[in-house]
Formats: sequence, structure tokens, C-alpha cells
Amino acid sequence: MSDDRRSDPTDRSRYELVRAANVVVPLSPIRKARICGALALSGSLTAPIVATLPPAVREESFSGPPLATPLGVAAVVLVGTLAAGGAGLGLVELRRRLARRPEPSGDSVWTFLAVEDALTGVGFVTGGLGVGVGLALLASGHWGVEAVERLHRNGIEPYLPLSGLPVTPVSVTAVALPVGVAVLAATVVVDRE
Repeated sequence: MSDDRRSDPTDRSRYELVRAANVVVPLSPIRKARICGALALSGSLTAPIVATLPPAVREESFSGPPLATPLGVAAVVLVGTLAAGGAGLGLVELRRRLARRPEPSGDSVWTFLAVEDALTGVGFVTGGLGVGVGLALLASGHWGVEAVERLHRNGIEPYLPLSGLPVTPVSVTAVALPVGVAVLAATVVVDRE
């Protein structure tokens, strides 16, 4: 399953050849897991982004301390972080199973490929969009009050308080940091096995 084996088709197993022809994103599960780990770890930028908002934006957009205010966009980042982290750990486990078992055959080949593609989609699409869009919206205040007002006119509320769920920028960072580190550490451990 090493990436180095991709260069010579005669050195590849039947599973690897089927995978190469049918998998949607042609990266190894470990590389995909590392991307997911990096996405999850990126979610830890939530608190620093909000903490460094200009004073005018903080006064205009927040009624209380910005880091302790539950925000809808922070919840979006949290969902993206958890999706990327879960998918990353799933891809690591998939790689681990493939390395420890005999080569899959028959229907199990397609099951492994379907699981890999599903995890890739969850990690890259749900995780990437949640983290990327959420962080971009939270950072919009760094362009000033006018940028936030422009978003308001277009129906986007980057600092809309979220009642009911205590998803604050600090809590998102507190979750994203260990999730991202756990995924990246798992990729290192499995890669060394």
C-alpha cells in the first residue's frame, strides 16, 4: 500500500489496480487522513481569529465577551472540525485494516473503496467547507465594520449569537486542537506499523 509502489503497475496488487481505476480522489488513505487532520487542526484558529478582531467590530457585533459568545458560525466550524476529524480517523483505520489483512477480493474490494470514498467526501467536503467557510466568515471582521455590514446586507450574519447551544470560539478551539493532533498522530503511528 506504499505510495512508492504506484510507479510500476506490475508491482501492484489487484486491489491496488482496481482502487487506482475507481477511487474518486487518487491519494493514499494516509495522505487523505493527514489532509483531514490538518483541516480539523485549522478549526483551532477560531478563538485566535475572534480574539484579534478590531475593537470597532467587537463593539458593533458583540454584546458580551467575543470569545465567550455562542456563535452560529462557530458551530459550523465545529461541525466541519468533527467531520474532518472523524473522517481522518476512519481513513487511518481503513489503512490499518488493509495493511493487517490479506488483500481484499470480490465484493469486499468495492466495500473498501466505497468506505474510502465516503470518508473522503465527509472529510474533504463537509469538513473542508465547514472549517473553511466558517473561519472565513469569522475573519471577515478583520476587514472592518464595513465588510461586516456588507455581509449583513447580503443576509449573512457572521457573528450571530447562537441560543441553545454553548458553541463559543474558545470551545471550538478546545475541541479542534486535540482532534486535529489525534488524527495527525494516528497517521504517524499507522504509517510506522
